Amino acid sequence: MKRLTFLLLLLISNLMFSQNLKEYRALLQTGEKSEKSAKTLIDKSTTAYKNSKEPVYLGFLAVGKFFMAKHAFNPLKKMSYFNEGKKLMENSLKAEPDNLEVRLMRLITQESVPKILGYSQNISEDRTYLTRSYKNTTDEDLKIYIKDYLKL
Repeated sequence: MKRLTFLLLLLISNLMFSQNLKEYRALLQTGEKSEKSAKTLIDKSTTAYKNSKEPVYLGFLAVGKFFMAKHAFNPLKKMSYFNEGKKLMENSLKAEPDNLEVRLMRLITQESVPKILGYSQNISEDRTYLTRSYKNTTDEDLKIYIKDYLKL
């Protein structure tokens, strides 16, 4: 009976985590074009990371900072947001190097930032890792997103 209860709790928490990630993924879709969405992503992921210490939320926070770099007018502020995002993204991957979601976020970021910023050193590594590993995830939405992004 205890095992069944534990299994049920695990399943429910996994479903809630997956549902929660859908909200963050939706903000990723709009954050690049909407400063309001980028700020919402930053606020929500900051709170989520403080409460859970899950590296994936640090990755979402990093992307929010990258988005704010696009929205900022002041060049110094742009660089500040970019450097914060870069540091947060690397810390997220340092904490959980096998996280597919964070690897995908880093790949997309590195492929989209100007080469002059010098943040493109992990593109081939992340592409290879995602290509080899995406089939093993139980998160169907993430699997589809990775497959579509990598054109597999």
